[in-house]
Amino acid sequence: TESRRRLQAIENFSDLGSGIHIAMQDLDIRGAGNLLGAEQSGFIADLGYETYQKILAEAVTELKNDEFESLYADEQKPAGEEVISGEEFVKDPASDWIAGNLPKSWLAKINHLPKKEQKEIQEKVFLVFRSAIKHLKPYCAPKYSKEYNQHKAELENRRLKEASIFLTKGLRKFGILPETNTVNFKILKVNGSYTKRAYLLREKGKNPTLEKLFIKKFTKLKTDYFADFNGQFSEIAHGLYLNKKIKSKYMGKFYWGDTKTGYMAEEYQTLPQHASYIVKFKPYYDTIRSFAKDLLDKTGIYINELTRYGIVPGKKTSKGFKPYSKEHIITGLLQAILKKHGLYHNDLHNLNAIIGSTDDHKPIVKLVDIGGLSEISKPSNTI
Repeated sequence: TESRRRLQAIENFSDLGSGIHIAMQDLDIRGAGNLLGAEQSGFIADLGYETYQKILAEAVTELKNDEFESLYADEQKPAGEEVISGEEFVKDPASDWIAGNLPKSWLAKINHLPKKEQKEIQEKVFLVFRSAIKHLKPYCAPKYSKEYNQHKAELENRRLKEASIFLTKGLRKFGILPETNTVNFKILKVNGSYTKRAYLLREKGKNPTLEKLFIKKFTKLKTDYFADFNGQFSEIAHGLYLNKKIKSKYMGKFYWGDTKTGYMAEEYQTLPQHASYIVKFKPYYDTIRSFAKDLLDKTGIYINELTRYGIVPGKKTSKGFKPYSKEHIITGLLQAILKKHGLYHNDLHNLNAIIGSTDDHKPIVKLVDIGGLSEISKPSNTI
């Protein structure tokens, strides 16, 4: 009975300073109560105190993020404290070395199903992707050998086709792709010490609705040098962090990563019609207003966003308004946005900040490569 348990607790914890243990036992016996509801009868006896505290903390967090989001909008941790570590999913066996989610347009195909079933399907899709990506390994004959030159293109094209068919069947099975359509891999040319291969995955057929994916296959690092900034663990973690914490139209979408297979899936940037990846400004403009219009038309950047972040776009001269370099303007804005969140990009240039497309098919600057991203060093108080 509860009375006997209370007497036993007093007998067991009779030493000086044991009051906290008696209080814990009493809390366990009587129950802590339903702190988030109208009822005041606890169920802690069935759960145990630690489990109850965990459930309570999760409930409070959920309320902060959903029902009372506006009240806690300004509640932020110090810069860098919330950075997602690759360790989070690398060392968690339940995650199978995978972190992130499928794109919204993909998940929309199964959102009529119960949440548990949606999660199970997503996990199975990730495993189908893993098998498909593994099949896309490059031809391994010695480079520049006769065999390599004769069979490389033939074998790699066959693997692309086989992986595409395999993934198509999997997505159809799970209700994400209609029976009339297919998905296809295409090899892309990429540069980078940490990128082994890259692929475009797109849906083909009648009325395609699935978002195109840029699949980045990482080079396996032989050393941990630079692993904090580049490579599969850090880049996947940084990409997921950016999507979660930085709500900016200039950040590309990073969907999920598989550290076991060494790839990351992100949004594929499609250049709008009559637009150019290479941004060119005139040497001079009649007025700053005419430059502001050209800036918006070519990059999606409003000039007042530059001034808000303290970026001077140019200067007035006797010939008119002379804009500063596009590198100063575009990379300056992106670095300022990252700095606001305690981050800095060590390798920001025109190959990882490109022109993509908005939802209404207009040009916009997008940060698409986060290799080189790091936390801003905190100032030292020591002399």
